[in-house]
Amino acid sequence: MKQKPRIQISLHEVDLRLKQKPLKAFVQAVLQQEQIPASHVHIILVNDEYLRQLHARFLNDDTYTDVMTFNLGDQEDIEGEIYISLDRAGKHAQRFGVTLAEEILRLIAHGLLHLKGLDDETEAQRKVMRQKEDQILKTLAPTEAFLE
Repeated sequence: MKQKPRIQISLHEVDLRLKQKPLKAFVQAVLQQEQIPASHVHIILVNDEYLRQLHARFLNDDTYTDVMTFNLGDQEDIEGEIYISLDRAGKHAQRFGVTLAEEILRLIAHGLLHLKGLDDETEAQRKVMRQKEDQILKTLAPTEAFLE
């Protein structure tokens, strides 16, 4: 039987207090439900500028984005890094009338689905991705608050 994946949550140049246990449990539940073969997943919450610089460096796109996902392993043994802009998450939360916590969970789910191999370059792909995110949030969102 495969070992449980190592899950890390880090903050980089952002001021946020959070409880890691419910977030890690959410990541573990998504990995299990979506059958994502990960040995290590690292969620890094960053600011807009940091993620824009990553976006420019790795995707040659000098624009702001909400989430970037990297698989440092292979599709049989995923070692994922998911960078999430807390600035973008806050703006999205206001725009869509949801809490910051809900938007962070959606972006984590989005990044995990990218690790699974889903893409969102076309309208049809975005629709599938959004439906998967909605289903994940509906069934797996933690009941315990993770933002302090």
